[in-house]
Amino acid sequence: MRLKLAPVFGLSLVVLLATPAHAQWTHRYPKLANTGHHVYHEGFNLPTFSQAPTDPAASPDGKTVAFAARGWLWTMDVSTRVARRLTRGKSVDSRPSWSPDGKQIAFVRDDSRDTTIMLIDVTGGRERAIVNTPAMDLDPSFSPDGASLFYSSAEAGDLDIWQIDLKSGAKKRLTTERGQELNPQPINGGTGVAFVAKVGGDAVATLSLADGARTTLLPEGLAPQLRITASADGRSVAAVVPDGDRWKIVALDTKGGDKLRLATEATAPLSPSWSRDGSLWFVQPAKDELFTLYRVAETGGSIEDMSPLEWDLGERTARVTIRTSQAGKGVAARLAVLDGQGHPASPATGITHFDGQSGRIFFYSPGTITMEVPAGAVRVTASHGFEGAKETTRTVRAGEDVSIDLDIPTTGFDAASRGWYSGDLHSHLNYGGPFQLEPEDLVTPMRAEGLDVATPMVANLQTVLVDTKWAGWQRSEAPLIRFAQEVRSHFLGHVGVVGADKLFTPWFFGPGYPVYSQINLMNADALKFARTHGGLNIYVHPVTPADPFPKDGPPRGMPLELVPDAVLGGVDSIEVACLWSDELGTSEAWYRLLNLGLPITPTGGSDTMHNMHRTMAIGSTRVYAKPEGALGMSGFLDAVRKGKSFVSTGPMIEFAVAGVGPGGAIQGGARSVEWKLDAWSATAFEKAEILVNGRVVWSGEGIKGAGKKSFSGKIDVPEGGWVAARVRGGESAWPTQDSYPFAHSSPVWLGHVGSTDPEAVKVAAGELLRWMDVADTRLATGYPGDSASRVKERFATARARLTAARDSGTLAK
Repeated sequence: MRLKLAPVFGLSLVVLLATPAHAQWTHRYPKLANTGHHVYHEGFNLPTFSQAPTDPAASPDGKTVAFAARGWLWTMDVSTRVARRLTRGKSVDSRPSWSPDGKQIAFVRDDSRDTTIMLIDVTGGRERAIVNTPAMDLDPSFSPDGASLFYSSAEAGDLDIWQIDLKSGAKKRLTTERGQELNPQPINGGTGVAFVAKVGGDAVATLSLADGARTTLLPEGLAPQLRITASADGRSVAAVVPDGDRWKIVALDTKGGDKLRLATEATAPLSPSWSRDGSLWFVQPAKDELFTLYRVAETGGSIEDMSPLEWDLGERTARVTIRTSQAGKGVAARLAVLDGQGHPASPATGITHFDGQSGRIFFYSPGTITMEVPAGAVRVTASHGFEGAKETTRTVRAGEDVSIDLDIPTTGFDAASRGWYSGDLHSHLNYGGPFQLEPEDLVTPMRAEGLDVATPMVANLQTVLVDTKWAGWQRSEAPLIRFAQEVRSHFLGHVGVVGADKLFTPWFFGPGYPVYSQINLMNADALKFARTHGGLNIYVHPVTPADPFPKDGPPRGMPLELVPDAVLGGVDSIEVACLWSDELGTSEAWYRLLNLGLPITPTGGSDTMHNMHRTMAIGSTRVYAKPEGALGMSGFLDAVRKGKSFVSTGPMIEFAVAGVGPGGAIQGGARSVEWKLDAWSATAFEKAEILVNGRVVWSGEGIKGAGKKSFSGKIDVPEGGWVAARVRGGESAWPTQDSYPFAHSSPVWLGHVGSTDPEAVKVAAGELLRWMDVADTRLATGYPGDSASRVKERFATARARLTAARDSGTLAK
């Protein structure tokens, strides 16, 4: 995933870091200009698939409310609360907007790769595409006279507000500023438009259609769930804004002024919509990870649950019970279910997720789950961890109650019997998404993903501290969970503090943040804190491009402080496997640090945000470790710290040199040694490779399908340094959700842990000094004058040691 971040989000390494040329998990939908993490845009600004109502919109006469649910549009009679399905097909429909005469609804259709604005006749059901550009098109809203439609489109590069004449089809671009503008709402009798602006921060803005004057109505900093609605008379705007790490609805006049809080009983309201009778409709997440539909008078009072009492799908259905097993034993599983039209289906409760690699919507089953689906063909895909996937299609008849049993294949790795346990050491329970999860919500996903250990990280969402109440929370029975912390200096790099007995403060600092922008603090302080308090420190998602040391240009794409911290002995682990960075690129940086004799061990973490709909599975990238004795959190982290481990995005490996596994050491000396590599994988991978001091010394063909393959041979090794194995390359296919298969062992050291080869030291030090030239330039820009003297001193000390190592072939410890 690209870590080049425009100021509009302020969520990662900012543009003060290197601009990547290649990275992972970039985007599935058409790329937006002037944005950084495209996946954040997709997660926060694209619609959410849920079984329950989202995106409510009351009809002009107030008798009907339209909403999205189960991936279709529905209309509900307000008096009877009977919901009837309006749209069909395999795409996901959302965000309805009524025409002023109540005869048509404009909405967004999502085919998993792009979005289109559609128009449907409410009575006859006739559909037509209104806006269908090669870019993303979102958020339709009718003008008061019904003659035109306002919408957001990236047709010109980034998201702008547009207007289309419904009769002639003529389009006009209304905003041209750099950044993203969404969710237009006509105000002041149609003479202006209010909208959500993401330009250097999130805000509610207005635009005069007469003279183009633009004003900021409500600045909000970072507000991922910011959505607005205009009152029927166009004089007021209601908006969802942050309330700590939750949200609230506020209203204000379109001319500005003081804010008024609405729906005061609501604790996390979303998707507000004003009706003509003055009622405010909204949804709110419930304990079952669904949404409850509410209505409240604009004048206040109690909120009223208006969720449907009856659902009319318009066709007959069947009840399907899906049971998953492996080798005949019931197991939890990741499921993706499609009906006969290819439309996703999900159970009555629970969160769903969108896989940005394959475009599938998936959910988790504890082993047995029952759901209602339209009669006809039902396609079910099930997976359990990295072991494999099973797909079957079954035709079900209306009124049937049927069972579908899937025995998921296994690669034969059987990790536990070999002493291996898997962990995702970097994810986030709640982080800007619409749901409010609790730690126990991770248990079924972890079991389904074959994950033994998780350390979800509390972190800041700009200046908001998220999940503070879960700091220190832990689960002592399998699967093991213990909350960790991500300390996020966008400028210097992000680091994880895992297993410590308390939190480091502040959670964020450095250029780009308020108050702590020029504080004399550095990542080294957080790294030392982790060690002092019994934890493991990790540089997370560290390297974005596949080639951070190009021959035709300066080094790029690394955290600013990683090299100084590593050279000065402050780093325990580096996150080699992560959805948000590139495994091969991170490996290249890691190899150079290993060549200096720095025993930095690899780890893996998905960096998924579990309360977002559009996010990969926990454990999509992970670390396998071999602790001594029974599985426990401290033993697992100690094994990671000692390098008794390998990282993976799918394949599983066991590697030994002269009979010694990762983390160990063999006798050094210029001699030949035997090695063995066993690889198991549920999908094909292209290559198996053996590396000595960062150079590939042997390469073999991978496997062409699920199964196991063994490799062995002899290699010549120098007196010092390290040997490691990796497998890599090929297409991403379920159960893999990262962009390519990859696994890498920790090194086996030659002679002793931390040994070196003088020539390898000189080359590595020289290349890292080239990076220090880049880093020092950026450091001076971010910390002008005599600010951050400790940080600058650390960089200077690291440079001096690298210079000496380049000249002598030895890094001073």
